Amino acid sequence: MREAGRGIAAAMGALSAMAFVAVVALMLLDAGRFGGLVAVTAAVVALAVGGSVEVVASPGGGLPITVHGSVHLVPLGISLVGAVVLGALLLRRGQDGLAVRVAAAAVAFPAGLAAVALAARGGLALQLPIGSSGGCVRTPNLPFRGGFPAPLSAGFTVDVVSTVAAAAGWVLVVGGVCWAALRFRAFAAGLRGSLVAVGVLTAVCLLVAGTFGGAAAAGGVLLVLPQVVAAVLVLGLGVPMTLPCGAAPSLAWVAAVVLLGCGIVVAARTRARPGGPLRRAAGLAVRLGPAIGVTLAVTTWLSRVSLDLSVAVFSFSIPVLGANPLLALAAGLAGGALAGFAGSLLVDGFRNRSSVSSRTWKR
Repeated sequence: MREAGRGIAAAMGALSAMAFVAVVALMLLDAGRFGGLVAVTAAVVALAVGGSVEVVASPGGGLPITVHGSVHLVPLGISLVGAVVLGALLLRRGQDGLAVRVAAAAVAFPAGLAAVALAARGGLALQLPIGSSGGCVRTPNLPFRGGFPAPLSAGFTVDVVSTVAAAAGWVLVVGGVCWAALRFRAFAAGLRGSLVAVGVLTAVCLLVAGTFGGAAAAGGVLLVLPQVVAAVLVLGLGVPMTLPCGAAPSLAWVAAVVLLGCGIVVAARTRARPGGPLRRAAGLAVRLGPAIGVTLAVTTWLSRVSLDLSVAVFSFSIPVLGANPLLALAAGLAGGALAGFAGSLLVDGFRNRSSVSSRTWKR
Protein backbone atom coordinates (compact mmCIF):
# COMPACT_ATOMS: atom_id res chain seq x y z
CA MET A 1 0.00 0.00 0.00
CA ARG A 2 2.88 2.35 0.73
CA GLU A 3 4.30 1.94 -2.77
CA ALA A 4 0.85 2.49 -4.29
CA GLY A 5 0.57 5.70 -2.30
CA ARG A 6 3.93 6.83 -3.63
CA GLY A 7 2.76 6.11 -7.18
CA ILE A 8 -0.38 8.19 -6.64
CA ALA A 9 1.72 11.01 -5.18
CA ALA A 10 4.03 10.86 -8.20
CA ALA A 11 1.07 11.14 -10.55
CA MET A 12 -0.37 14.12 -8.69
CA GLY A 13 3.04 15.77 -8.53
CA ALA A 14 3.48 15.45 -12.29
CA LEU A 15 0.00 16.79 -12.95
CA SER A 16 0.57 19.75 -10.62
CA ALA A 17 3.89 20.57 -12.28
CA MET A 18 2.31 20.48 -15.74
CA ALA A 19 -0.54 22.73 -14.63
CA PHE A 20 1.87 25.19 -12.98
CA VAL A 21 4.13 25.53 -16.03
CA ALA A 22 1.11 25.75 -18.34
CA VAL A 23 -0.52 28.56 -16.37
CA VAL A 24 2.77 30.48 -16.18
CA ALA A 25 3.26 30.15 -19.94
CA LEU A 26 -0.31 31.22 -20.68
CA MET A 27 -0.05 34.21 -18.35
CA LEU A 28 3.14 35.28 -20.15
CA LEU A 29 1.25 34.92 -23.44
CA ASP A 30 -1.68 36.92 -22.05
CA ALA A 31 -4.00 34.08 -23.02
CA GLY A 32 -6.65 35.33 -20.60
CA ARG A 33 -7.84 37.82 -23.22
CA PHE A 34 -9.08 34.92 -25.36
CA GLY A 35 -10.93 33.02 -22.64
CA GLY A 36 -10.95 31.88 -19.03
CA LEU A 37 -7.41 31.14 -17.88
CA VAL A 38 -8.39 28.10 -15.81
CA ALA A 39 -10.25 26.43 -18.67
CA VAL A 40 -7.52 27.23 -21.20
CA THR A 41 -4.85 25.87 -18.83
CA ALA A 42 -6.82 22.65 -18.41
CA ALA A 43 -7.08 22.33 -22.18
CA VAL A 44 -3.31 22.80 -22.61
CA VAL A 45 -2.57 20.12 -20.00
CA ALA A 46 -4.96 17.72 -21.74
CA LEU A 47 -3.27 18.42 -25.08
CA ALA A 48 0.13 17.74 -23.51
CA VAL A 49 -0.73 14.07 -22.94
CA GLY A 50 -2.32 13.57 -26.35
CA GLY A 51 -5.89 14.81 -25.92
CA SER A 52 -7.72 16.88 -28.52
CA VAL A 53 -9.69 20.09 -28.22
CA GLU A 54 -13.02 20.44 -30.02
CA VAL A 55 -14.18 23.93 -30.98
CA VAL A 56 -17.61 25.11 -32.11
CA ALA A 57 -17.84 28.73 -33.28
CA SER A 58 -20.41 31.06 -34.77
CA PRO A 59 -19.40 34.29 -36.54
CA GLY A 60 -21.03 37.60 -35.78
CA GLY A 61 -22.79 39.77 -38.31
CA GLY A 62 -25.86 37.58 -38.54
CA LEU A 63 -24.27 34.89 -40.74
CA PRO A 64 -26.13 31.55 -40.30
CA ILE A 65 -22.88 29.58 -40.26
CA THR A 66 -21.39 27.31 -37.61
CA VAL A 67 -17.73 26.33 -37.67
CA HIS A 68 -16.78 22.99 -36.13
CA GLY A 69 -13.14 22.17 -35.60
CA SER A 70 -10.59 20.17 -33.68
CA VAL A 71 -7.04 21.15 -32.76
CA HIS A 72 -4.28 18.54 -32.92
CA LEU A 73 -1.30 19.88 -31.03
CA VAL A 74 1.00 18.54 -28.31
CA PRO A 75 2.74 21.27 -26.30
CA LEU A 76 5.87 19.20 -25.73
CA GLY A 77 7.30 21.66 -23.23
CA ILE A 78 4.48 20.80 -20.84
CA SER A 79 4.74 17.10 -21.70
CA LEU A 80 8.46 17.10 -20.92
CA VAL A 81 7.95 18.76 -17.54
CA GLY A 82 5.37 16.18 -16.55
CA ALA A 83 7.49 13.27 -17.76
CA VAL A 84 10.58 14.47 -15.87
CA VAL A 85 8.69 15.02 -12.62
CA LEU A 86 6.80 11.73 -12.86
CA GLY A 87 9.95 9.78 -13.72
CA ALA A 88 11.98 11.39 -10.93
CA LEU A 89 9.32 10.59 -8.33
CA LEU A 90 8.85 7.02 -9.55
CA LEU A 91 12.62 6.40 -9.37
CA ARG A 92 13.12 7.73 -5.85
CA ARG A 93 12.85 4.24 -4.31
CA GLY A 94 14.78 2.42 -7.02
CA GLN A 95 13.80 -0.95 -8.47
CA ASP A 96 11.91 -2.20 -5.40
CA GLY A 97 8.21 -1.59 -5.86
CA LEU A 98 8.60 0.19 -9.20
CA ALA A 99 5.91 -1.91 -10.88
CA VAL A 100 3.42 -1.10 -8.10
CA ARG A 101 4.23 2.61 -8.27
CA VAL A 102 3.83 2.68 -12.05
CA ALA A 103 0.54 0.76 -11.86
CA ALA A 104 -0.82 3.15 -9.23
CA ALA A 105 0.29 6.15 -11.26
CA ALA A 106 -1.32 4.64 -14.38
CA VAL A 107 -4.63 4.72 -12.51
CA ALA A 108 -4.28 8.02 -10.65
CA PHE A 109 -2.89 10.13 -13.49
CA PRO A 110 -5.70 9.35 -15.98
CA ALA A 111 -8.23 9.95 -13.20
CA GLY A 112 -6.70 13.36 -12.60
CA LEU A 113 -6.69 14.06 -16.36
CA ALA A 114 -10.38 13.17 -16.50
CA ALA A 115 -11.07 15.95 -13.99
CA VAL A 116 -8.83 18.29 -15.97
CA ALA A 117 -10.64 17.46 -19.22
CA LEU A 118 -14.00 18.14 -17.61
CA ALA A 119 -12.69 21.54 -16.46
CA ALA A 120 -11.46 22.36 -19.98
CA ARG A 121 -14.73 23.87 -21.12
CA GLY A 122 -15.32 27.51 -21.85
CA GLY A 123 -15.71 30.28 -24.35
CA LEU A 124 -13.21 31.98 -26.64
CA ALA A 125 -13.11 35.23 -28.58
CA LEU A 126 -11.32 34.45 -31.85
CA GLN A 127 -10.67 35.93 -35.27
CA LEU A 128 -9.81 33.12 -37.68
CA PRO A 129 -7.61 34.03 -40.64
CA ILE A 130 -10.00 32.40 -43.12
CA GLY A 131 -10.33 34.41 -46.29
CA SER A 132 -7.58 36.89 -45.34
CA SER A 133 -4.31 37.36 -47.17
CA GLY A 134 -2.22 38.71 -44.32
CA GLY A 135 -2.17 35.68 -42.02
CA CYS A 136 0.39 32.90 -42.02
CA VAL A 137 -2.08 30.00 -42.05
CA ARG A 138 -3.53 29.50 -45.50
CA THR A 139 -6.97 27.95 -45.78
CA PRO A 140 -9.03 26.69 -48.69
CA ASN A 141 -11.54 28.99 -50.39
CA LEU A 142 -14.88 29.07 -48.65
CA PRO A 143 -18.31 29.84 -50.15
CA PHE A 144 -18.00 33.49 -49.03
CA ARG A 145 -15.31 36.13 -49.38
CA GLY A 146 -13.65 38.57 -47.06
CA GLY A 147 -13.46 36.25 -44.06
CA PHE A 148 -15.70 36.51 -41.06
CA PRO A 149 -16.95 40.02 -40.47
CA ALA A 150 -16.56 39.93 -36.69
CA PRO A 151 -14.71 37.93 -34.02
CA LEU A 152 -16.01 34.43 -33.55
CA SER A 153 -18.02 33.51 -30.50
CA ALA A 154 -16.54 30.09 -29.81
CA GLY A 155 -16.83 27.36 -27.25
CA PHE A 156 -14.33 24.58 -26.65
CA THR A 157 -14.31 21.22 -24.93
CA VAL A 158 -11.86 18.35 -24.49
CA ASP A 159 -12.79 14.77 -25.26
CA VAL A 160 -12.56 13.00 -21.90
CA VAL A 161 -12.31 9.40 -23.14
CA SER A 162 -9.44 9.98 -25.57
CA THR A 163 -7.59 12.11 -23.00
CA VAL A 164 -7.85 9.42 -20.31
CA ALA A 165 -6.65 6.72 -22.71
CA ALA A 166 -3.73 8.88 -23.86
CA ALA A 167 -2.81 9.69 -20.26
CA ALA A 168 -2.67 5.99 -19.33
CA GLY A 169 -0.37 5.26 -22.26
CA TRP A 170 1.75 8.30 -21.38
CA VAL A 171 2.33 6.99 -17.83
CA LEU A 172 3.24 3.52 -19.11
CA VAL A 173 5.81 5.00 -21.50
CA VAL A 174 7.40 7.00 -18.67
CA GLY A 175 7.37 3.87 -16.51
CA GLY A 176 9.13 1.93 -19.26
CA VAL A 177 11.81 4.59 -19.47
CA CYS A 178 12.27 4.39 -15.68
CA TRP A 179 12.67 0.61 -15.86
CA ALA A 180 15.24 0.94 -18.65
CA ALA A 181 17.17 3.54 -16.66
CA LEU A 182 17.40 1.15 -13.69
CA ARG A 183 18.19 -1.87 -15.85
CA PHE A 184 20.85 -0.45 -18.16
CA ARG A 185 23.58 1.83 -16.84
CA ALA A 186 24.52 3.19 -20.25
CA PHE A 187 20.91 4.20 -20.87
CA ALA A 188 20.73 5.88 -17.46
CA ALA A 189 23.94 7.80 -18.12
CA GLY A 190 22.69 8.95 -21.50
CA LEU A 191 19.35 9.94 -20.00
CA ARG A 192 21.00 12.02 -17.28
CA GLY A 193 23.21 13.74 -19.82
CA SER A 194 20.22 14.47 -22.05
CA LEU A 195 18.24 15.96 -19.17
CA VAL A 196 21.15 18.19 -18.20
CA ALA A 197 21.47 19.36 -21.81
CA VAL A 198 17.72 20.00 -22.04
CA GLY A 199 17.78 21.97 -18.79
CA VAL A 200 20.67 24.14 -19.93
CA LEU A 201 19.09 24.69 -23.35
CA THR A 202 15.76 25.64 -21.78
CA ALA A 203 17.39 28.13 -19.42
CA VAL A 204 19.37 29.73 -22.25
CA CYS A 205 16.35 29.92 -24.56
CA LEU A 206 14.17 31.41 -21.81
CA LEU A 207 16.81 34.05 -21.10
CA VAL A 208 17.25 34.93 -24.77
CA ALA A 209 13.52 34.90 -25.49
CA GLY A 210 12.70 37.02 -22.46
CA THR A 211 15.46 39.51 -23.25
CA PHE A 212 14.82 39.99 -26.95
CA GLY A 213 11.22 38.88 -27.41
CA GLY A 214 9.54 39.81 -24.17
CA ALA A 215 7.13 37.89 -21.97
CA ALA A 216 5.17 36.38 -24.87
CA ALA A 217 8.30 34.82 -26.37
CA ALA A 218 9.27 33.32 -23.00
CA GLY A 219 5.77 31.85 -22.67
CA GLY A 220 6.08 30.30 -26.12
CA VAL A 221 9.41 28.74 -25.15
CA LEU A 222 7.82 27.09 -22.12
CA LEU A 223 5.10 25.58 -24.28
CA VAL A 224 6.80 24.49 -27.50
CA LEU A 225 10.60 24.59 -27.14
CA PRO A 226 10.98 20.91 -28.20
CA GLN A 227 8.98 21.63 -31.37
CA VAL A 228 11.23 24.59 -32.17
CA VAL A 229 14.41 22.56 -31.68
CA ALA A 230 13.07 19.67 -33.77
CA ALA A 231 12.00 22.04 -36.55
CA VAL A 232 15.42 23.71 -36.64
CA LEU A 233 17.24 20.37 -36.84
CA VAL A 234 14.86 18.87 -39.40
CA LEU A 235 15.04 21.92 -41.66
CA GLY A 236 18.78 22.20 -41.19
CA LEU A 237 19.22 18.57 -42.28
CA GLY A 238 17.25 19.24 -45.45
CA VAL A 239 13.99 17.48 -44.61
CA PRO A 240 10.94 19.16 -46.24
CA MET A 241 8.61 20.61 -43.63
CA THR A 242 5.21 22.27 -43.65
CA LEU A 243 5.45 25.64 -41.94
CA PRO A 244 2.70 28.11 -41.03
CA CYS A 245 4.51 31.07 -42.60
CA GLY A 246 5.98 29.59 -45.78
CA ALA A 247 9.66 29.07 -46.45
CA ALA A 248 12.21 29.24 -43.63
CA PRO A 249 15.75 30.63 -43.81
CA SER A 250 18.69 28.28 -44.23
CA LEU A 251 19.36 26.55 -40.92
CA ALA A 252 22.03 24.09 -42.02
CA TRP A 253 24.74 25.78 -39.98
CA VAL A 254 22.57 25.79 -36.86
CA ALA A 255 21.86 22.08 -37.17
CA ALA A 256 25.56 21.39 -37.81
CA VAL A 257 26.60 23.30 -34.69
CA VAL A 258 23.97 21.62 -32.49
CA LEU A 259 24.75 18.10 -33.71
CA LEU A 260 28.51 18.60 -33.53
CA GLY A 261 28.09 19.92 -30.00
CA CYS A 262 26.19 16.75 -29.09
CA GLY A 263 28.98 14.63 -30.58
CA ILE A 264 31.65 16.52 -28.65
CA VAL A 265 29.75 16.31 -25.35
CA VAL A 266 29.10 12.58 -25.69
CA ALA A 267 32.71 11.88 -26.69
CA ALA A 268 34.04 13.98 -23.80
CA ARG A 269 31.82 12.17 -21.27
CA THR A 270 32.86 8.72 -22.55
CA ARG A 271 36.26 8.07 -20.99
CA ALA A 272 37.04 4.41 -21.59
CA ARG A 273 36.94 3.84 -25.35
CA PRO A 274 39.18 1.10 -26.74
CA GLY A 275 41.04 1.21 -30.04
CA GLY A 276 42.63 3.93 -32.10
CA PRO A 277 41.09 7.31 -32.99
CA LEU A 278 39.30 6.05 -36.11
CA ARG A 279 37.88 3.02 -34.33
CA ARG A 280 36.67 5.17 -31.44
CA ALA A 281 35.13 7.65 -33.87
CA ALA A 282 33.35 4.88 -35.76
CA GLY A 283 32.03 3.39 -32.52
CA LEU A 284 30.62 6.72 -31.39
CA ALA A 285 29.06 7.29 -34.81
CA VAL A 286 27.31 3.92 -34.60
CA ARG A 287 25.88 4.78 -31.17
CA LEU A 288 25.04 8.45 -31.66
CA GLY A 289 23.45 8.13 -35.12
CA PRO A 290 20.56 5.85 -34.08
CA ALA A 291 20.01 7.80 -30.85
CA ILE A 292 19.64 11.13 -32.64
CA GLY A 293 17.67 9.59 -35.51
CA VAL A 294 15.08 7.96 -33.25
CA THR A 295 14.82 11.03 -31.01
CA LEU A 296 14.34 13.32 -33.99
CA ALA A 297 11.77 11.01 -35.60
CA VAL A 298 9.69 10.70 -32.42
CA THR A 299 9.87 14.44 -31.73
CA THR A 300 8.91 15.22 -35.33
CA TRP A 301 5.95 12.86 -35.10
CA LEU A 302 4.78 14.44 -31.85
CA SER A 303 5.38 17.98 -33.15
CA ARG A 304 2.80 17.81 -35.93
CA VAL A 305 0.14 20.53 -35.69
CA SER A 306 -3.09 20.52 -37.70
CA LEU A 307 -6.59 21.94 -37.64
CA ASP A 308 -9.67 20.07 -38.84
CA LEU A 309 -12.46 22.48 -39.78
CA SER A 310 -15.92 22.08 -41.20
CA VAL A 311 -18.15 24.94 -42.35
CA ALA A 312 -21.64 23.94 -43.46
CA VAL A 313 -21.04 21.08 -45.94
CA PHE A 314 -17.37 21.98 -46.48
CA SER A 315 -14.74 20.06 -44.50
CA PHE A 316 -10.98 20.36 -44.74
CA SER A 317 -7.79 19.82 -42.78
CA ILE A 318 -5.15 22.53 -42.44
CA PRO A 319 -1.61 21.24 -41.83
CA VAL A 320 0.12 23.95 -39.80
CA LEU A 321 3.40 22.26 -38.90
CA GLY A 322 4.76 18.85 -39.80
CA ALA A 323 7.40 16.74 -41.49
CA ASN A 324 7.80 13.11 -42.50
CA PRO A 325 9.09 11.19 -39.43
CA LEU A 326 10.79 8.58 -41.65
CA LEU A 327 12.75 11.27 -43.48
CA ALA A 328 13.61 12.81 -40.11
CA LEU A 329 14.82 9.39 -38.93
CA ALA A 330 17.07 8.95 -41.97
CA ALA A 331 18.44 12.49 -41.71
CA GLY A 332 19.03 12.09 -37.98
CA LEU A 333 20.85 8.80 -38.50
CA ALA A 334 23.20 10.37 -41.05
CA GLY A 335 23.65 13.65 -39.21
CA GLY A 336 24.14 11.98 -35.83
CA ALA A 337 26.68 9.52 -37.23
CA LEU A 338 28.70 12.32 -38.84
CA ALA A 339 28.50 14.38 -35.66
CA GLY A 340 29.65 11.45 -33.54
CA PHE A 341 32.56 10.70 -35.88
CA ALA A 342 33.72 14.32 -36.06
CA GLY A 343 33.14 14.98 -32.36
CA SER A 344 35.18 11.94 -31.36
CA LEU A 345 38.11 12.99 -33.55
CA LEU A 346 38.01 16.53 -32.18
CA VAL A 347 37.96 15.35 -28.56
CA ASP A 348 40.80 12.87 -29.18
CA GLY A 349 42.83 15.57 -30.89
CA PHE A 350 42.29 17.97 -28.02
CA ARG A 351 43.22 15.33 -25.43
CA ASN A 352 46.36 14.34 -27.30
CA ARG A 353 47.43 17.95 -27.65
CA SER A 354 46.75 18.60 -23.96
CA SER A 355 48.76 15.49 -23.02
CA VAL A 356 51.71 16.59 -25.14
CA SER A 357 51.60 20.10 -23.71
CA SER A 358 51.44 18.70 -20.18
CA ARG A 359 54.51 16.50 -20.71
CA THR A 360 56.44 19.38 -22.27
CA TRP A 361 55.57 21.63 -19.34
CA LYS A 362 56.75 19.03 -16.82
CA ARG A 363 60.12 18.78 -18.57
